[in-house]
Amino acid sequence: MSRFLAAAAASSSASPPPPSVSKHKQTLRFKDAHTGVDVLLVGTMHYNPASIELAAASVRDLSSANALRAIVLETCPTRWAKTRRMQPRGSFLRMLLDNEFQAAVEARDGGDDDGGDGGGGDRDVVHSIPIVLGDQKIEDLGASAKATLRATWEDFSSPFDGGWARLWRDFAAAYAREVDSGPEDAGLSLRDLATDAPLALGLPVSFFRYPLAWSVKSPKVIVPFAAFAYTLSELPNWLSAVPRGVALGASALGGVGVQNLPSAEESAVSILFLVLDVLEVVFLSSLFLKALLATRNDVLSRSIRETCVDAANARLAAGSGDTAGAGVGTVVAVLGAAHLNGVQRRLMEDASDGRASGAWWTERGDEYERAPVVAE
Repeated sequence: MSRFLAAAAASSSASPPPPSVSKHKQTLRFKDAHTGVDVLLVGTMHYNPASIELAAASVRDLSSANALRAIVLETCPTRWAKTRRMQPRGSFLRMLLDNEFQAAVEARDGGDDDGGDGGGGDRDVVHSIPIVLGDQKIEDLGASAKATLRATWEDFSSPFDGGWARLWRDFAAAYAREVDSGPEDAGLSLRDLATDAPLALGLPVSFFRYPLAWSVKSPKVIVPFAAFAYTLSELPNWLSAVPRGVALGASALGGVGVQNLPSAEESAVSILFLVLDVLEVVFLSSLFLKALLATRNDVLSRSIRETCVDAANARLAAGSGDTAGAGVGTVVAVLGAAHLNGVQRRLMEDASDGRASGAWWTERGDEYERAPVVAE
């Protein structure tokens, strides 16, 4: 890819320093392995007041020091346009559904919402600090989830053909890559979240705002999901409402009336619900680790890497600096905390040809669509 040539040439002139990570609260600061550009990953609990302030403060501090290069948001064009349209700055919904993404953009602008897409304010200015919408398109998430569930069912339904072994191997590998904080807790750990008092105090706000936001913005998604979750949670209660040792009714016994239920049938029902419980754990774990984390971490990492490459190339084209990443500034990525460790691992990988190693960079090749930059 031609856009890598300038950064690759500069990278060859000096050996990059050993990878290092600095942590503060739910943020990870390190250098992108390919370009040497500083990256700050801000891990958030969506809609949590503490996370909102952390995202805004991180952007504000870098901006005031003239060290901010770009902001990458964990959202896509469809979701961002809907957010800006439905809750512009100063609106009731903007206050009710305060969030880290809009807060970060407003912090970049010193508190002004420029409304470049018509979502708020009356200025139409292309800002020197770009906003990159770096997440997987919401239109593609459904297809990804269906493919993951299909593959999980194929493995689950073939225990004697190595299916269960593949499930366990895939789960273990995905957990180690996407969730585990790594040696010496170089990534974000559970302790980093659990010991933050303001974050814990904001939990009720997150639990209130998150489902409310989905209900307001995507009612077609939240209603069937809520119905499905409610059905799963109530199934045990419905079963326990049937008197023990009693059949379901006359229709089940040829019109004879209520009879004692044989213990074998009781056992079959118990086994059925045990299987359903196992399926729920297996499918939800697979959906979370693969579709919601691994696939999206690939996309987010590519978006951040591309932003770093653009920043390094622009610096070199201007004739400033002879070391990749020097004087470029910091690329800030505002993400859900669950994404931080997987994205960090990808960005700290590099290969001799100047591209990142692993499928997250190579598998989609020329079909990869670059993350859009918002002209605002």
